[in-house]
Amino acid sequence: MNSLAGTGKHGSKSGITLRRTAFGWVCVFLLVWLPLAAMVTANNFLFIIFAMVIGLVLVSRGLAKKNIDCLRVVRSLPEEIYAETLFSVQYRLKTDHRPWGGVTIIMEEAYPLLDKGRSLRLRHIPVDEDVSAGSMCSISSRGAHEIEEGKVSSCFPFGLARYSRKFGSREPVLVFPRVDPVDDQVPFELGNPGRGVERTDPFGTIPYHFREYVQGDPYKHIEWKMTARTGNLVTKVHSEEGAGEIVVRLAGSASERAISRAASLVVHFARLGTPVSLEGPGLKVEPGVGKDFTTKLLTILALWENRPAEVDVWDNPLATTVEIDSRGEFHWNRSRE
Repeated sequence: MNSLAGTGKHGSKSGITLRRTAFGWVCVFLLVWLPLAAMVTANNFLFIIFAMVIGLVLVSRGLAKKNIDCLRVVRSLPEEIYAETLFSVQYRLKTDHRPWGGVTIIMEEAYPLLDKGRSLRLRHIPVDEDVSAGSMCSISSRGAHEIEEGKVSSCFPFGLARYSRKFGSREPVLVFPRVDPVDDQVPFELGNPGRGVERTDPFGTIPYHFREYVQGDPYKHIEWKMTARTGNLVTKVHSEEGAGEIVVRLAGSASERAISRAASLVVHFARLGTPVSLEGPGLKVEPGVGKDFTTKLLTILALWENRPAEVDVWDNPLATTVEIDSRGEFHWNRSRE
């Protein structure tokens, strides 16, 4: 996602606005007081100082406007943005302001991009050189948003005023729900990364791994030799069981936390290559894998609108279903057992 700042004359002739600093207001005061004092006292020296202040203001204005007006900015946003999560906004800057280039440049973004008060500041941009810089921003909520134009400003050269203008253009972005780690909340046999190295079954070609016995495990899956050696019940789980379909089920009145937790599960199982299905009121997404399919599910969750209807349940005896309540708690249902 890129946006290019134009460099021509626009807006109020140049599109550049100014905001006086404390030193600027001192100059305004001097421009009013000096000629009056010179006329009252007939002091020619005060007229000389008045002329010098006018020259200072004119030089400052000319250099400051040129410093900002000659700056080109390209803004790039990442392809995937998650709510309440910091991401990098990249800028590419270039100027033909001779002889010294761009000086004391400040980059600022508008809502919904939140930079936590950490504006990007660049001391110097050499003439005709591309300068890359980045700033960490975030967006507070999921859904469709429109990124506003940014603002580039500078107090160069004498700090009498801050000159600024907008750059870029408005562009739509889709923000996915917040995603948090759920490794410690996923049942061991369904994709906990600490399950250990898989081994090949000596009586076949199906790989398997060991885990501690969980109430409800079939006795025929207990590894008695390892149980006797360790003193704890150990279950042998075939990988095909751990790689079965996962159904993520959301209620019609899902809270923001529940939607965020659903997105966290989608991302978790996508990384493991486990087929994931999504169910909700009037919604049934068939299981799938891959980056494009994961993006499809995250897009549905990003645009999720609560509906009071009950969830339509499609029973699949080969799938493991996780229902997410309004508090975001997981309720696992292993249909295969």
